[in-house]
Amino acid sequence: MRKLFAVLLVAATASANEISYRSLQSATYGTPLHDRGLHGEGQIIAVLDTGLDYTSCYFAEPDGARPPINTGTPTGGLQWENVDLTRRKVVAYDFLNSCNQYPGRAGCDDPNGPNAWDNQGHGTHAAGSAAADKGVPIAHDYGDAVATGAKLVIQDGGFIGGDNCSHRPGFGCPVNLTPILEQAYRQGARIHSNSWGDRQNTPPGFNPPTANYSQSARDVDAFVHSHPDMLILFNTGNYGAATEPPSSSAAAPGSAKNVLQVGGTRGYPRRDDLTLAGYSLLGPTRDGRIKPDVVGPSSVIAGDLNFDNNPNTCDATEQGGTSWSSPSIAGAAALVRQYYVDGFYPSGSRNTANGFAPSAALMKATIVAAARPAVTRYFGSGPGTDALPVPSNEQGFGFPVLAAALYLPGAPARLRVTDVANDRGLAVNESTTTELTVGTGAKLRVVLVWTDPPGIVRGTTDSTPQLVNDLDLQVLSPTGETLHGNESLHRGQPDRLNNVEVISIDAPAAGKYMVSVSAHRLGSGSRQGYALVATGDFAEPPSTRRRVVRR
Repeated sequence: MRKLFAVLLVAATASANEISYRSLQSATYGTPLHDRGLHGEGQIIAVLDTGLDYTSCYFAEPDGARPPINTGTPTGGLQWENVDLTRRKVVAYDFLNSCNQYPGRAGCDDPNGPNAWDNQGHGTHAAGSAAADKGVPIAHDYGDAVATGAKLVIQDGGFIGGDNCSHRPGFGCPVNLTPILEQAYRQGARIHSNSWGDRQNTPPGFNPPTANYSQSARDVDAFVHSHPDMLILFNTGNYGAATEPPSSSAAAPGSAKNVLQVGGTRGYPRRDDLTLAGYSLLGPTRDGRIKPDVVGPSSVIAGDLNFDNNPNTCDATEQGGTSWSSPSIAGAAALVRQYYVDGFYPSGSRNTANGFAPSAALMKATIVAAARPAVTRYFGSGPGTDALPVPSNEQGFGFPVLAAALYLPGAPARLRVTDVANDRGLAVNESTTTELTVGTGAKLRVVLVWTDPPGIVRGTTDSTPQLVNDLDLQVLSPTGETLHGNESLHRGQPDRLNNVEVISIDAPAAGKYMVSVSAHRLGSGSRQGYALVATGDFAEPPSTRRRVVRR
């Protein structure tokens, strides 16, 4: 039976979260982003789960005041207006399974009751993996997350064991994500972290559909398409057996196109970021798309329930599972978003005049550009096996190390980005070409991501491609070689399935590279926007031109 919750690790080992906040920043375990004041300040991460114990010192206010509460009414839907941005951590707490909205429902949450604030613990640890901050504000204390400066919107779905959908009744059964995502968006969240899977009305004791384009996956894609600056993350889920999980086992709605789905590294008993956890579920999606997109830490020490009702003890646990991978990468995404909003691009130093709000596609492309491949995969015994080359359906494009993409002064690789909204995007047969003068001092990596319109709901036996608008990434090298996005999967041919395309050259020849993005097919709308991220040893700013290709 597949388990979509994390597994508590019995053996307490060396400080997994104490590695995460460093390794997500730098391959040498330095803290280059924190050192320059990038801790997620000004960013709001929504965590949709079983809630949060706000009395934990990782989240509590100095005066212990409870967060602003939003519930709902039987006819009026979800409230969202109660938000306090002056709070240090939880700016809004949303009860999605409140007794106000569902009077008489078994298991409904009464905010004044003692068991309403995370009656399971999963949500507290997820929030802790993203943005926990105890002790000295912002500065790293034991168990803190990578985004100590970020604030939180907590969406509490409640918890009951054994339902047919998510085990969280506030999500609905069938799952109804659109109003929940809208609530978080209105409250200021632009990063939305999820550590759960949709069982798609499958009774307990039976394996749910996986990796298909479910209604919940379509709803996520539709929401991001209409709210293009909201990055939504999901985990893959975990395999409960001690053997390799089957292909196409990763959970929906992480199978959506516009989601950043995150698998796991650090399988027990190993704690290495470049060792894939054998329990991390696999892609591809049923229509053949690459999933997960990246991997993240799945063994994390983080804030947890206040077990003894004493805030001075500041309880934390170490737990294992991909439930902590997605919020860890959500925390990293908060640093990415702050980098752009605070104007660190392109100089690598804060200049508010250069600041802009990035699209979800640009945040996703930046994280993918920062990823480096995991090298081994561990199943719980023996030496492990070699990981497949990226991109793969074990790890997507790898483990993000932010300094590999976010340029800071003194780094060998520079960053070039383009973020194009749909109304300024490409029409069919139109392309843009960027000329990059590249040296030999760093790898060259180019990533194209676009927010694709929603597709059509499909079951697990339907492999119909879900890509609606098809863009192509191509690089022409100084030697005349033409490279296509994700070419290792289809040599010499463009990608016709994915809305994430990557070209990597480990040892580029010096010279001029022509990077083109073209619109091969548009099944919806007259234009398609995109985000393009390039990292490498660039000698000068790029030049971009638009031309019409006539076939």
